[in-house]
Order: sequence, then structure tokens, then C-alpha cells
Amino acid sequence: MSEKGNGIICRYDFIVNKTGRAKGATLLDTNKGYYLLREFKGTKKHLEFEEDLLNRLSENESIKVEQIVRDSDGNLINESDDGRKYVMHKWCASKDLEQKDTMLLIKAAGVLGKLHLLMNEMAYDMKYLNECFNIQESYRQLKSEFDKHNKEMKRTRTFIRDKRRKNEFELLILSSFDKFYQDGIEVEEQMHNERIHEFIDDSMRLGRIIHGAYNYHNIVVTGNRLMVTNFEHCKCGIQIRDLYDFMRKVMEKHSWNRDLGMKLLNEYRRNREITAEEFKYLILKFKYPEKYWKILNHYNNNNKAWIPDKDVIKLKSVIEHQDRRRDFINSLLNLK
Repeated sequence: MSEKGNGIICRYDFIVNKTGRAKGATLLDTNKGYYLLREFKGTKKHLEFEEDLLNRLSENESIKVEQIVRDSDGNLINESDDGRKYVMHKWCASKDLEQKDTMLLIKAAGVLGKLHLLMNEMAYDMKYLNECFNIQESYRQLKSEFDKHNKEMKRTRTFIRDKRRKNEFELLILSSFDKFYQDGIEVEEQMHNERIHEFIDDSMRLGRIIHGAYNYHNIVVTGNRLMVTNFEHCKCGIQIRDLYDFMRKVMEKHSWNRDLGMKLLNEYRRNREITAEEFKYLILKFKYPEKYWKILNHYNNNNKAWIPDKDVIKLKSVIEHQDRRRDFINSLLNLK
């Protein structure tokens, strides 16, 4: 343990037996159980909201979440000598949720349904939420994301097409671009035709809270339960995006296994009903070629003189699994 770490830890009411690393933070084994000291880069107002949200969620035994711990003087945030800020979290004996464990991944989808249901029962004043989050910026991003991404994809294709010499990665983009880009344009058009903007308006007006980063990295296994962690991205938003983000990453790791995808969806629905408007939005999110856009955007924002082999592999994988992704989307459409 570094001297600066000891300077912060001594402000808490426990004795440290040994230390380690977990989830990119310092794991503390103490006389009062496990704690996690994590570097903090957010705002105090958001952290206060996060603390209140986690405390209220912890009152319900149907779900397990981490908790934020104040020091002996009641402070949420402590600063080290080098100016870095830290927050203490109550932790527990746990192991990482692995992407290959499909049974636990399905269980995690159900936990997300419970989480959304509980957060919907919590009443927060919109004025207070506006103080904690930049709701207007989130709202603007939600309404313009597909248009923005499509323009970015097209700009990248134009740049590559105008190059005199093209590498394997760039040739792959040119040969695959039209189909993925057409998907993006269709989603952008459907956003207007199916009045999705009105659904976004309603979600933001109701002050729905989302986790903001619900994926296997932020879920741990403790005994026979799953604990949800890392709520620092929680904000007002569209809850079904949490489900989409979780499912998309699982589906990519499992080659767009249609049966697994349906099990994830059904387990979520078993715990929380999905409205017709949410389901439309979920389908649009899956139809949009997000992984393809991310790969192109990464290329556009980095050194184009040298393309890592892993980027070529990722692009080939997205192209290879395009038909399986479409099969899964068709399965969703058949549920409507």
C-alpha cells in the first residue's frame, strides 16, 4: 500500500489486514469485511445522487448492489497529496462474471429487469435530477446519434476512397460499406417514421434512471447472487438502452447466437415488462451497425499509417457475422 493510500485509508473506521487489486481499484481486506478504494473523476453532486440511489436499492433484498462509504468525518470524497480524488465502496468476496458462463449472463439480464423496476419506483424531483446530470446534453445526443454516426461513417468512406494506396483494412471497409451504411440510413429514417423522438421525449420527461454501463465488467458473482457495481455512469435516459448494451456485447462474444439472445430478452421481460415503444427502439438499436461504426470511428481518430492486426480481425468478424445478426433481428421482428 502506498503512503498516499494509507493517508486516505486511515480516515475510515476499520483496520486493514491486507490489500490487493480488483476492478482497477485497491481491494482492502479489513476487520469489517471487504472494501474497494476507487479513484474518482466525477462531480460531487452526481456522487451524492449515486449514494442515495444505491442506499435505496440496498433496502430491497431482491437485488444486490455495491454501496458508497463515507469516512469517519462524513466525507464522500478524499484527496491524496498528488490531488487525486478517491471514493470508498463496500465490497464483498466475489469473482468476475465470465462471458462464457451463459447461465449467469441470462441471470444478469433478469437482474437488470429488477433494477429498472426498482428505479422506476423511486421518485426524484426533475429539478434535482437536472442539477445532478446534464439532461439536455443527454437528450440532444439521443435524438441525433444515428444521424451523427451515419455522417461519420460516410466521411470515413470518402477519405479512404480518395486515398491512392489502400491497405487490407481499408479495402475491407470499401467492399463492405454499402450494406452496413444502408442499415444505418434505414434506422435514421425509421427514427422519424415511427415517432421514436416522441418516445425519447416521454422517457426523459419521466426522469427514468439508467445504469449507463451495464455489462459483464460491472457485474460480479458473490455466492449464488450477482452484485451490480460501477454506477458512476447512471443518469436520466432510456432504460431499454441498458438492455441493448448488455445484450449486444454478449451476442458479439457468442457469434450472435439467436437462442441465447432470446433467452436474455425473455429473462429481462420476466422481471420487467417492455412496452411497445421500448421494443421498437430496441429493434432499431440492434438494426443499427454500431460495432461497424465503432471500428470505422476508431480508425478515423487514430494513426492511419499503421493498422493493428486486431482491428483487421475485428472488422472481419463483424462482416462475417452480419447474416447471423440479421437473423436475430428477424427473430425480434417476429415477436412484434
